[in-house]
Parts: sequence; C-alpha cells; structure tokens
Amino acid sequence: MTDASMNTGTKAVGFTLMGRELVAMISDAKWLLVVIMACVLADFRYGWGESNKRYEQARSEGDKVGMHAFKWRTSRAVRRTVNKSVDYLIWVCLGMLIGWAILKPLGVDYMLGAIIATIIAVCCEAKSIIGHFIYLHGVKIEENTIKGFFRAFAVAMVKKRNADIGKALEDAFEKTQENGDKGKPNS
Repeated sequence: MTDASMNTGTKAVGFTLMGRELVAMISDAKWLLVVIMACVLADFRYGWGESNKRYEQARSEGDKVGMHAFKWRTSRAVRRTVNKSVDYLIWVCLGMLIGWAILKPLGVDYMLGAIIATIIAVCCEAKSIIGHFIYLHGVKIEENTIKGFFRAFAVAMVKKRNADIGKALEDAFEKTQENGDKGKPNS
C-alpha cells in the first residue's frame, strides 16, 4: 500500500515540477500538434476504409480467416489512434527539449527540434495514408522503389478522375518499363 501511494505521490510531485514546462511546450507547439492530429485522423479514416474493403473482399470469397482479421474493431482502432497521438506528442516535446539543450546554445531557435520531430511524424503518417489511399483505389505497386510508388500514385490519382485514362496511363507505364530494359547498355 505504501508503494502505491509513494508512486502516486512521486507522479504528483513530478507533474507539479514539470507541469508548467509541459504546458508551455504544448502551447508553443500547438500548430505542429494540429498538423500531426490532422494526419493521424486522416490515417484513421483511410485505415477504416481499407479495413472495410478488405473485410468485404474476404466475405465475398468466403474467407473466414480474412473476415476475422479485417473485422472492424472500434476500441482497437481508437486505442491505436490515441497511442499514436501520445507518441507524436512525446516526439515533439523531445524535439523541443533537444532544441533547448543543443540548438539554443548554438544560436538556433529551439523550435527547430520540434519542427523536425513533426516532419518525421507527418512522413510516417503520410506513408500510411498514401498506402491506404492507393489500396482503396485498387492500385497495386509492383515495383518497390520510389519511382514505382510515384507511378502507382499517379495512376491512382488519374483513375479517380477518369478510369479509362487511368487504365491507359497504367498500360503506358507497363509498356515503358518493358521497353526500358531492352535499351539499357550491358555493364
């Protein structure tokens, strides 16, 4: 019993000592956190769409294992979303602390650390969002390179506007890729 009250007491003292600094950090980085939250919510939305699409495909194929794997679980999705949000909040605060400790003495604004942490968080979320988006639009990335990714993304965007033009673009990329290998010199 003493351990639990000491643990709670330690937390209360720690928050009392660090609470103002934490509130100040969050206040300074509020717009960075808004950008991160927008990305997390977009990932939640597109992830929900992909999960539903995969569930429907498994159901139409009679795949009970796939249906179980992709069944929507709200509590799990909300828990993961909140965990990501807290993780990114910690990343931004850690970036600010590194900025205060290292960058500020060098004459660089300490917010640069938070901005870098935000860029990393947004890049992580963007990869996930774009992956969900591409899956939802039925584009499969054959070539696991940056070039292959951009080709698949371009096809997905064009198919969203016009399916026929998107299919023609996809066929042109495939034909270019097949012909591109023949014209390369041997090393």
